[in-house]
Amino acid sequence: MVIATYDDMLQAFSDAFKEYHGVRPSYGYGNSFTYDELGDEILKLEKWAEEDAQRDAQEEARAVSSVMAVGCPDEATAQRWLDDAWEIY
Repeated sequence: MVIATYDDMLQAFSDAFKEYHGVRPSYGYGNSFTYDELGDEILKLEKWAEEDAQRDAQEEARAVSSVMAVGCPDEATAQRWLDDAWEIY
């Protein structure tokens, strides 16, 4: 097993930060963290990203179910209707 270097941890932090926030952190942002703090931040960001993905999937499933409940013939059509609605919005 290879132990990550501090630079590896900074890169992993930057990747996790971008995955969650959509942008990389400002240059030098993570440099003030210790090795262990970086690990904790990486885990926290990964957890948040997973929670957001789960919440998004649940919200999408509820939206499709709502459209199906008002007479949509199938899930593909329901998804298309929802996509069209977001384009208009």
